[in-house]
Amino acid sequence: MRRKELPVEGTDRVGGAISVLQRKMERKDLLRRFMPTPHSVNLLVMARTVRLESNSPALIESALEFFSRHQGPPPGDPEFLWRIVSEQDSQIEYAGVPLSAFSDGGLRFANLGQGGFLAVDLEAREGIGFVGERLVESEPKLHCRSIFDTLLCLSTGSLGMVPLAAACVGKGDKGLLLFGPPNSGKTTVSYLAAKHGLEFHADHAAFLEMEAGGLRVWGDLLPAIFRPESLQFLPELKAATRRFSYPGLTVCYLPKSPFQALKAHSVDPICCVFLERQAATVPTVSPMARFDFSRRLSECMLFREDCLAQQGAMMFDALEKLPAYRLAYGSDPAAAVPLVLRMLVDDDLQQPQIRANALMTRI
Repeated sequence: MRRKELPVEGTDRVGGAISVLQRKMERKDLLRRFMPTPHSVNLLVMARTVRLESNSPALIESALEFFSRHQGPPPGDPEFLWRIVSEQDSQIEYAGVPLSAFSDGGLRFANLGQGGFLAVDLEAREGIGFVGERLVESEPKLHCRSIFDTLLCLSTGSLGMVPLAAACVGKGDKGLLLFGPPNSGKTTVSYLAAKHGLEFHADHAAFLEMEAGGLRVWGDLLPAIFRPESLQFLPELKAATRRFSYPGLTVCYLPKSPFQALKAHSVDPICCVFLERQAATVPTVSPMARFDFSRRLSECMLFREDCLAQQGAMMFDALEKLPAYRLAYGSDPAAAVPLVLRMLVDDDLQQPQIRANALMTRI
């Protein structure tokens, strides 16, 4: 019997390679690995250059608008790559699925509904994502949070920054960090201080960095986020805020731009203040013990592994050396504002007890 020879496809290497590529292209790209992203821009984000690539020019425009206060001449080559694909909303179902996220070493991931996600590889300095068209907003209109804010927080580990859950107000180059649990008054105190002339840098997250051996702080890029009950103290905000509802939580958003400089800038933190609401009938400020300060700071870290990394440990150590205070007050955050204003004026009083005594004599 003569053996029947099977036909050979692509007898030469080039022809065979083309044939294999054609077969791959004919397959469905279920993991969307080959989705082209022809639109790109180099973004300035907190004095760092990030390259953004996308299949959507609308997403590029939204990113430029979201980071508009940070834009200027690029300082150098991109330090990070974000590759984001925007898909028709019919391909991504939301169905009430809440946002969830996890962090494991150098990998950080956030799901955006059913089918959408953002993932960041800190070692490779690359972030990828697939998002629905409705999620691509430069400011919250239909959704509670911008994808660009989430992506920035996930990427900070490779950008030389450490994010903290904190508020920040400033005067010129000086800044004051406000800490406290939810509903402690951080946003309201910051807003009222801004109405008295301070700059409103952050109420959601503060980003730490080391510059020329010193600690610096950048503010977040989100609008101010108030709880509805806060509006009883701020009736003027009822018509000025936009209301959103999470599962089990409703919040009100107010743009911070009227209380900020035209160009975003970092500040030199001079002290840390932990707000304690419903803790005193008369506003009281007192120095915080060092061990208590360290414990509370660790609870404010967005990513616990930042404390273990070398750059995170340096920033944490520098932050611990700042004067720290407890500011106890009643129910109305306005009672805490005079003390916050005074702290930024009296930054020449370096010893916590001396500063605390001076503040108390001026209430």
